[in-house]
Amino acid sequence: MSAADPWMIICAVSGLMALCLMLGLKLISPKRFAQILAGIGTGLAIGLALSRLSAGGHHG
Repeated sequence: MSAADPWMIICAVSGLMALCLMLGLKLISPKRFAQILAGIGTGLAIGLALSRLSAGGHHG
């Protein structure tokens, strides 16, 4: 674990809590909530794939 990992976890959890709060207060619709989560998930998946490719990837 690097020094930045706990801060990344804190930021991710606080962002998710903010989205849930906005959904609970009806500031965003459930459809928009799902779109935001799908966008975040897609971005994370692409980022993970690109980081594995740039690091050489799996050669097994």
